[in-house]
Amino acid sequence: MNLSKSKIFLLFCLSFIVGIFLGRFISYEIMAVAAMIFIITATVGWNNKMAWVLGLAGIILLLGAVRFKLDYAKNDIAQFYGQKVQVQGIITEEPDVRSDKTYLTLNHLVINDLPISSRLLVSSWLFPRYDYGEKLNFEAKILEPKEYPDFSYRNYLSRFGIDAVVYQPEITVIDGEFGNPVKAAILNIKKKFVESLNNLLPAPHNSFLAGLLVGAKHSIPQILTDQFIKTGTSHIVAISGFNITIIVAGLAWILQWLGVRKKIAFWFSVAAILGFVMMTGASASAIRAGIMSGLVLLALNVGRVNVTANALALTAGLMLLGSPQILAFDVGFQLSFAALLGIIYLIPVMEPYCLWLPMLIRKYFLATLAAQIFTLPILMFNFGQLSLIALLPNIIVLPLVPITMFFGFSAGLLGLISPSLAIPFSGLSWLLLSFILKVVEFFSNLSFAIVAVRISFLGLILYYLVLCLVLGLQKLKNLLDLRILKNIKI
Repeated sequence: MNLSKSKIFLLFCLSFIVGIFLGRFISYEIMAVAAMIFIITATVGWNNKMAWVLGLAGIILLLGAVRFKLDYAKNDIAQFYGQKVQVQGIITEEPDVRSDKTYLTLNHLVINDLPISSRLLVSSWLFPRYDYGEKLNFEAKILEPKEYPDFSYRNYLSRFGIDAVVYQPEITVIDGEFGNPVKAAILNIKKKFVESLNNLLPAPHNSFLAGLLVGAKHSIPQILTDQFIKTGTSHIVAISGFNITIIVAGLAWILQWLGVRKKIAFWFSVAAILGFVMMTGASASAIRAGIMSGLVLLALNVGRVNVTANALALTAGLMLLGSPQILAFDVGFQLSFAALLGIIYLIPVMEPYCLWLPMLIRKYFLATLAAQIFTLPILMFNFGQLSLIALLPNIIVLPLVPITMFFGFSAGLLGLISPSLAIPFSGLSWLLLSFILKVVEFFSNLSFAIVAVRISFLGLILYYLVLCLVLGLQKLKNLLDLRILKNIKI
């Protein structure tokens, strides 16, 4: 087997990712034995390229497992579980305002005069409102996140570095601004922008558009959220690499369809990614999604799958190095990563069979189908449900999303200056939003729209093994066809 530098690099990146995944399941004792085996393999077989590559890959895998264990075990707030204590902390994330409460993420904690590195989630009343960067002081009972039969709230919060919760404390705000001034300015602009949308459009159009533009999905009515889930279109209001990729790639496809050169359309799309990340508040998840979508956009533009696969694996490895728990506990990261892999590897395989479709429809159809094929087992494993009609509403809705976002963004921006200037753009965005909502409502009302299907972890692994086998056989077929063509020419 010919192991090029590119393949070795990809193997090392994937080994670290697999190690992060296995860190939940293997003990330090097993890792110690495995480390000895891998070190011996790499040392004894140093003159054999395959042997030392596999040995080093195994060692990198174990380093990934150790990184997960160290991060997962890091919890210095557990000593206060069940105790009523004096807490002081800074709001370091945008407050998550729901219909009946507000969630506040506190960092830089001081509990009973003891500095704490863990984060704390505070569930406060809807009023008074609190802002990013404020320092809070209160007395409350520190609670460990609950464990449910089919859901681990502890693991869900742990991916954000949150290890404890507090409910409805009496809060005192300490004077001063303690957050990052750049992030505070971005969140302030975002807040005013959403207010502008709320003034220009009626509900639920305003909350839906805010979800599209800045990822403010918690303000979307529950009935509409359920409709998105039934039709498999909930990703359009999620901050994910797949969502941003579809939006900006759609922008590039539309520009190319209108006659704009491919290179210029690419840079327009890159600017759109930067703008979207900034408008969502430049959160860690938004930055990760922006980076991943940028890499896939590069793949679609350059057409070199191997280079982009290496870049995507390196990016995922670096993300997991910083936040190892997102691989195990962040379903959004799993779906986003799987969808992007589908776009990279499946579209080149399927496109030759779909050349009869118009270019713009073909691009959206293939992107949607590829993403759904790769994300299907994750959805069935985690949520136990399957949307049978997701492909059709996605094909209808997705081409309209970039145009809707353009008119909606223009309306919101002009609305900050003068609501009168924004009327033409808000009117057009209302028409497009109304059409999208009607399409989603129609398909969600179909009795067979969604079915309950849950697969086991073994089933998930087998699905991806079969998928890899199919892609491998297709690649082998392409290589054989290429050799046959060369022999014919000779």
